[in-house]
Amino acid sequence: MPKVDSIFLTTTIIKRFLKDNECGSATGFFFSDNKNNVYLVTNRHVIYGERFTEEEAKPEIDKLKLILHINNDNLSQNEEITIELFEDEKKTWKEHPQKDIDIICIPLILDRKRFIFVTIGEQLLDSSSLKIGFEKIFVMGYPYGWYDAFNNLPITRIGHLSSPFGVPFQGHPFMLGDVETHRGMSGSPVFMHLKDYVTMGKNGSLTTNLGASKTLLLGIFSGQPRCDIIEKKTGKITEIPLSLRIIWFPKLIKEIITF
Repeated sequence: MPKVDSIFLTTTIIKRFLKDNECGSATGFFFSDNKNNVYLVTNRHVIYGERFTEEEAKPEIDKLKLILHINNDNLSQNEEITIELFEDEKKTWKEHPQKDIDIICIPLILDRKRFIFVTIGEQLLDSSSLKIGFEKIFVMGYPYGWYDAFNNLPITRIGHLSSPFGVPFQGHPFMLGDVETHRGMSGSPVFMHLKDYVTMGKNGSLTTNLGASKTLLLGIFSGQPRCDIIEKKTGKITEIPLSLRIIWFPKLIKEIITF
């Protein structure tokens, strides 16, 4: 069995259930904080549906099922696990107090001796010294619930960053990307792999790191059913062209898990 790059083990297909009836799929990825706590990260609308931004929005599902590898030497050996979204009628996930932020984090307790998975650590969020332009981006997920089911590995779509890196588009905590995606990829991690990357020193000078490479978690893809946003300054509703996608800032993960 050929070894696979560990980045392919950071994601999982999410199967959505309500009262044991399957009702669609999405994508999630594993994140660990500096205390080694593990979270499943995905979109808020995966739980709440199209009306996720509304104050009165209620969850449409009550559990998730994930498929995890159990044999590092044979990727075809996997096990399905169930994540209950409620315990004693209390939700088990964490979300941002701003309802329009389409991210949730679900604390997980997984047996690392049994399950083979890779977490994205906080170091992949650090881009403070990098000078980034309109780079290639990689969205990894499960379009229409379709993927390499034999080896339990995701599909990767490649595109480009469309708005300036790190700049809140129209005042919102996301950037835009130009990449072809599909239903089922909601909650996908968006990566950027840099080679010979440029850093900015404290004196404002740029330095090229020849021969060096770095992988970043650029953000969280949101395959939102809505395709419009509200401009912060004017309140005007602007439609986002269907070829562009929302990429939420990864720092929102840290904000959510601290609430």
